[in-house]
Amino acid sequence: MLIGIDGGGTKTALCLADHNGNVIGQITGLGSNPADLGIEEAGRRLTEQLNQLLAPFGGSEARFTSMYAGIAGSANTETSAALREIFQKALPNTEFIGNGSDAFNALYGESEDDNGISLISGTGSSCFALSDGEVHQIGGWGYLVDDAGSGFRVGADVLSAAYRAFDGRGEDTMLKDMCLEKLGLPFREAIPRIYSGGKRYIASFTYTAFEAYMKGDKIAKEIILKNAEALADHLKAGVKWIKRRPVICVVSGGLINNPNDIFFRMVQDALGGLKSEIQMIRPVVPPVYGALAKAARNAGIEAGSGFKNNFIKSYQQA
Repeated sequence: MLIGIDGGGTKTALCLADHNGNVIGQITGLGSNPADLGIEEAGRRLTEQLNQLLAPFGGSEARFTSMYAGIAGSANTETSAALREIFQKALPNTEFIGNGSDAFNALYGESEDDNGISLISGTGSSCFALSDGEVHQIGGWGYLVDDAGSGFRVGADVLSAAYRAFDGRGEDTMLKDMCLEKLGLPFREAIPRIYSGGKRYIASFTYTAFEAYMKGDKIAKEIILKNAEALADHLKAGVKWIKRRPVICVVSGGLINNPNDIFFRMVQDALGGLKSEIQMIRPVVPPVYGALAKAARNAGIEAGSGFKNNFIKSYQQA
C-alpha cells in the first residue's frame, strides 16, 4: 500500500491507496507546518495523524510499500532531515520513505516525470523549478524581502493607493472609498487594525482590487497588471532550468486561481514569446494525490492516467 501526505499551515490531508491508485483510507487533520509549529509539535501531529489513518489497516507497524509527504515550511535541509527521521520512526516497516516541500505536490500530480514548475500565488508567492531531481527556487523570499505577485503585495498596493489618494499624494481612485468601506473606520483610525490584522488581512484587499478593476478603475488595473508581470518574471526565470517543451507549470493559490480568471490570463499574456512554451495547468486533483503519485514513483510503481483515474473515482473530496 501507498501513503501520501499533503501538509499545510491550516490542514493536513493523508491518503492510503493500493498500487493502482484506489483510495482505501483518508483523513484530514490539523496543519503541520514546522515553520509555524516547531519541528517537535509538527512531528507529534503527523505521527498522530498517521496512527489514525493506519489504525484500521494494522497500524503503523504494518508493512507498507512507500510513503511520501510534502509538508509546508520544510524546504530547508535541516527541517527536511528532521521530518524524515520522524517518519522513519513512525513507519518502521515501510520500504520507501520520502518527504519534501508541499510546493511540489500539485506538480507531482500533473507531471508524470516530475519535471516542471510549481507557481504559487496566494497570500504569499513563490516559484520552484524541478529538473531531474534538482530544485531551483525563484522568489518566495517572504513579504519583508520579495513577495511580488502575492495576495499580500496586491493588498498592500491597494491600501497604499487608497491612503495616497486620501492624503493627496496620489491619483484619485475608487480604491479610496472601497477601502474605507471595508476598513469600517476613518483612514487615520484604521492603521492599528491593518497592522494587527497582519498578512492575511492585508491580502484580503486583493478582492477590492479586482472589484475596482471590473468597474474600470485605472489604478486597480495598474496594480493587478504589475503583479501579474512579476509572476511572469518568476516563470521566465524558472523555465531556463527545464529542458522539455512545453514546460508544465502547475499553478496554485487563491490569487492566480481567482474565479474571474483575470489574473491567470494576465500572467499568461505577460509571458510574451514564452507563452507557447509554458503550459499553465490548474490541477484537477487535490495536492495529496501528487504526494501519493510521488510515493508510487519512488517505489518504481507507474502512476499514469489509470492510476489517477482510479484515485479520482475513489477519493472523497473534503
